[in-house]
This record gives sequence, structure tokens and C-alpha cells, in this order.
Amino acid sequence: MTESQLASPSPELSTRRDVVLLAGLLLLLPLLRGFISDVGGFDLHFDEAQYWEWSQHLDWSYYSKGPLVAWLIAASTGLFGHGEWQVRLFAWLAYSGFLLVLFVFARQFWRSRRAGWWAVALGLTTPLYFPLGQVMTTDVFLFLCWTWALWAAWRALYRDQPSAWLEMGVAVGLGGLAKPSIAMLPFFLGLGLLATARGRRELRRWPPWAGAALALLVVSPVILWNAGNDWVMFRHSQGHILGVAEEGGWRSNLGNLVEFLGGQFLALSPLVAVVLVRELRYPPRPTEQRMLWSLSLAVLAFFLAKATFSKVQLNWPAPAYIGLLVLFAGHIDTLTAGWRRLVIAGMASSVALVTVALFPMWVGWSPAQAPFKVLRVWQEPVAEMARQTGEVQFLLVPSYHLAGRMAFYWPERLPVYPVAADRRFSQHDFWPGLDREVGRDAVYLATGAELPERISATFADCRPLPPVPAITGDGRTLRTLYGWRCEDYRYTAWPAPVTY
Repeated sequence: MTESQLASPSPELSTRRDVVLLAGLLLLLPLLRGFISDVGGFDLHFDEAQYWEWSQHLDWSYYSKGPLVAWLIAASTGLFGHGEWQVRLFAWLAYSGFLLVLFVFARQFWRSRRAGWWAVALGLTTPLYFPLGQVMTTDVFLFLCWTWALWAAWRALYRDQPSAWLEMGVAVGLGGLAKPSIAMLPFFLGLGLLATARGRRELRRWPPWAGAALALLVVSPVILWNAGNDWVMFRHSQGHILGVAEEGGWRSNLGNLVEFLGGQFLALSPLVAVVLVRELRYPPRPTEQRMLWSLSLAVLAFFLAKATFSKVQLNWPAPAYIGLLVLFAGHIDTLTAGWRRLVIAGMASSVALVTVALFPMWVGWSPAQAPFKVLRVWQEPVAEMARQTGEVQFLLVPSYHLAGRMAFYWPERLPVYPVAADRRFSQHDFWPGLDREVGRDAVYLATGAELPERISATFADCRPLPPVPAITGDGRTLRTLYGWRCEDYRYTAWPAPVTY
């Protein structure tokens, strides 16, 4: 495949039919996601519930993430009421925005409307992206802002659009209001510019620095909030960046490394990944293609190095693949018929696998054993526990993972306090504490059957409530919720969190 083949323009960059089809797809996707959420029986993930809790305490930033997700949840639930789809609405819309920017980016990059559609197909069928767009977490906003910022940087460098640096600044700033890891994009891009004579000339001009200043301005609420709160987000993020190395070095972490590599291969769709690696295994000759290629691989290399010594979550490297998908979208039409069929088969198999994971009951697989089981059967057990408990003034839980779900699904809006002795910091440490609850009644909720001695010692009396199992439609038990009604809380000094 020659450079001229890759760069040859299509006679039409877009048509009215493209616009209609794309608009229809992007409008239908949120409806599809609502169907998936309802029919699949997906309650809130603990991250979604945590961010909903944040939305009840609006602020300029929060312990581990910026304020964007909380602000959007507050807007959607304020407009449409309390419920799962209301919490997730802006995530669904952001995923549609991600596909739109991906289409325009690939279409302009390759001067080909077909490349744009291949990019959309990849964005839709890559297992790493579609499920993350189903839930209201920071990832989908990171994907949207990363794609937008990368598109803007490309136009600034290779399409003679200096104002695109300002656009990149806005995209990076908005991304920083969602997830601080977007800072990796300007960091590695800056290193790439410093490494070439053309890049160093670009950095001697004012537009890139104006874009950087604009990004700092947009993300300034996060910076100012952290400055007044002991830089807690940066302490938390430092743990993610540097990680906690396993004792014994890389040999002790070998299992996590293998899991990371295998997970990335599966998350990209195995068949598609094989063809992508075959096509993009060498640096492209055109400089604009090499920029996307090297930037993407630099981010991936960072996470690979980190995964060698500590645990890396499956979704963390996800933005790095966006540039590679844009590159790959322009190669698909130049593949031989056999390789192109393999790509299409890979996309189809990914859709089938994701469908089975979302609706395991359609193939006779129990939801209790399938992926995403942690999102199922929370509302009914919490409601039943509330009925048994009667009137209380606050809730106690072991960790923040449980706190958000209890707060969201409890019939009344009650304060929730994580109280485990070895707990990590969370946003609850920045809100009023248990001192205000002296003399009041509570319920301690957990998924374990033991009442911690420290809990019983801080109340005049604690009595167990009947356990409530979370039972799937096929009669399997996912988990059991245990509760103890505790009366007359007495002041006690609780241990401080032990980690960030």
C-alpha cells in the first residue's frame, strides 16, 4: 500500500445522505441505551452512585475527579427527576458526540467520507468504548474531549489553523473538569513537538501557549478547589500515575501484566486488533500520520510500563486507541478482500459478545455469573431493607462503594457515612461528619454478615434485621444485604482514612 493510495482524496467529503444517516444514528443511540438499561435491569454502578451523591453537594471540584459529571447529573435530575436514565442521560449524549467528532476527524484526516464511516463503525463496535458509554462515569467525557483535542491539534499543525490551538485548550480544559488523565495528551504532544525542528518552531509562536493558558483557565475551578483542600486530587492521582509496586518487583506482578495485555486485546476485539496491528506495526511515512501513531503509542507505552509493576485497570489506556482507530479507518478500504472480511467479522463478533454480556438471559446464561452483575438487583433489596428498618436519621456503611447506592436507592434522602477502620479517603471526608448525629438512630448496612464491634459500641443498642438477598430472575442470589438498626448514637473519634 503506497502513500499516494492512502492520501488520495474522495471526490465527496460528505453528502446530504451522510448528514441524515449520522444524525439519525446519533439520535437513536440514546434511545437504544435506554432500552439496554431498562431491559437489562441495570441499576447504578458504584461510581455512578458516587457521582450522584456529589451532585447533591455541588462544588467546584471533588476528591478524585473534577466537577463536570456531578454538574451534569444535577442538571439532568433537576430537569427530569430521580432515576437511573436521568443520571445517565448526558453520558449517552456525550457518546453520540464522541462518534460525531470521530466521524468528522477521520473524514477530514483521510479526505474520505468512507473513512469517516469506518471510524464510526469502529467506535460503535469496539468493546472498550460502547459499554463505557452506557454508564455515567468520567470515561465517556474523556473520550469526547480527547478526540476533540487531538483533532484540533492535528488541524493546528497540519491544516494551517492556528486558532485550533485555542480549540484544543477548551477541549483539554473541559476534559480536565471530568478526568485529570487528559493531561497526558498535551504532555506527550509537547514532548513530540520538542523532538522535531518543526515542532520547536511551532512552540516559539504564541497560539500553542494561548491554548495552554485557555486550558488552565477552563480547569481553574479544579486547581483552586484543590489548593484550598490540601491538593487531595493530585495526591489521589499520584497513586494512579506512579502506582503501588508489587513486592518482589515485576515477577510478582506478572499475573496482572498478563491480565492487562489480554484485556486490552479483548477490549479492542481480537480479530480487529490483529488487522490493526498488522497495518500499523511500522511508523507511517507521512508526518501527520506519524504524529497520531507516535502519540498513541507513547500513551500506551506509559500504561504498559506501569502495568509491569502495578495493577492497571482495563479502561485506563482507552483514550490512547482513538488516534490509532482514526489511522486504521483510512486503511480498511485498501485492505484485500480477505483482510477486510476479517475486520467486518471482528466487528460483528464484538457486537455479539457485548450483546450476550448485556443480556445473558437471552442465551440461557445466568446474570449472576455474567459480566456486569455488579450493576444488577440493588433497588429492590435496599427498598426492602428500608421497609424493615423503619424511621432512622442516617445510614452507616463500610465503604464509599456502598455509600452511593444506599443514598440513591434509600426511599428517603438520608446522609450516609463510610466508617470502616481501614477505609481510604473519599468525598465524604469533606462533608459534615458524624458529630452532628449524636443521639439519633441509624442503620448499618453491609454485604457481610458481621457487625463490627466498633459500631455496636457507639450506640446504646443495635439489633439485626432479616437479611435481604438480591435474587436474579432465574432465582440465583447475587449478594445478600445485611442490616442492623442502631439507636442513640454516642460521640466517638473515628480513625482517619489510611490511603488516598
